[in-house]
Amino acid sequence: MKELMTKPFRGLLYNRNKIDDIASCVCPPYDVVSSVRTYYERNPFNAIRLELPLPQPSMDKYNVAKHTLDQWLRIGVVQKDSSDTIYVYEQEIIVNEIHYLRRGFIALNKLQKERILTHEETRKKAKEDRERLITTLKTYTSLVFALYEDKEEAIEDILISSQKEKLYNFVDEQSITNRFYRMTNPEEIAMLASLMESKKIYIADGHHRLAVSYRIGLDYIPIYLTNMYSTGIVILPYHRIIKFNKPRSLTEVLSLLEESVLIEKFPLTDMNSPRNATQKINTAAKPSYILYSKDDPDNFYILSEKTPIYTDTTVHESVRRLKVSILHMGILKNVLKVQDEEISFTQALDKTVAQVKEGIHDLAFFLPPTLVEEVKEIADNSLYMPPKSTFFYPKILTGLVFYQYDGNVSSSP
Repeated sequence: MKELMTKPFRGLLYNRNKIDDIASCVCPPYDVVSSVRTYYERNPFNAIRLELPLPQPSMDKYNVAKHTLDQWLRIGVVQKDSSDTIYVYEQEIIVNEIHYLRRGFIALNKLQKERILTHEETRKKAKEDRERLITTLKTYTSLVFALYEDKEEAIEDILISSQKEKLYNFVDEQSITNRFYRMTNPEEIAMLASLMESKKIYIADGHHRLAVSYRIGLDYIPIYLTNMYSTGIVILPYHRIIKFNKPRSLTEVLSLLEESVLIEKFPLTDMNSPRNATQKINTAAKPSYILYSKDDPDNFYILSEKTPIYTDTTVHESVRRLKVSILHMGILKNVLKVQDEEISFTQALDKTVAQVKEGIHDLAFFLPPTLVEEVKEIADNSLYMPPKSTFFYPKILTGLVFYQYDGNVSSSP
């Protein structure tokens, strides 16, 4: 019998007879949790205790998580689903006063490097942490998030029209509406799996979990999949914050930039000014960015490329023309000679403006978002983007479903 590329599975779910408020039990994935204690205090059964466990005097954090999961299984707080299924997950958000609905599904997908394409390099420390957690629990607490191509929306049509049991419908702490279902019709599940057979998968988030999966030799892992052509796809930019090791003035920075960029002052006259400036760079014909300095808190500086800035011909053209590459490698690294340790990353526009104004940071560079087509092009060419190039929003909540795999795995490739 042919091995399926995509198939249903029996997930571990919270027992709704024992957990009556799923919103208090979910948390963000590990890499975007800002306060672990917040979720620990929210509910004694919050998924944070598996996703980001805290060590105890007698056990390291990974064995603490295993002890927690074993206990939850024993007392029936979580339990294995009654049958194989595909889970449907909808998230409704409002970004910049625009309403988005992102609809996707969670299924097992066969690990094949020629089918599952990436766009981001992985870091050793993060991989080691996720490997120890996953292999100790033999469980995926959070999911890889990926995209597939479906311009005809045939898969989405199945997700909408299929027979489903609604498991959860709640608004989370970020005011995002979350709806979670299990598909109940085997024929519809088979039809969805069949449509995925020939499709490539483009990783949006979860590169470290994917790398660990290959390393430990699993055949299948759970992946949340959504259509890259859906109107519900939102990619936010990671802005760059600069704190210089040695003082550098705004005048010096602008003089270094004026040869390669056009510089236009944009006054900050009211609370809408940052949004208006962002809209201006998002729709600009040429790569454009916003510079904000503590030396001039009353103005943004809009920077528009006038001559090519990132000209390293040893780098693939697809990477060189990314706006995030032009800023990170061209402007920051090559023109301004900013050191790695002087750069940090954020998605928070208003908060960053306030912090620069207060003098907490020296500079901020705000940039347009990366496009999903650019993610696809980079992945198709087996390339990598600069660090912190994409923030797919919203994240996939941890705790809606877990995947516990069989302990017998093949040898590492």
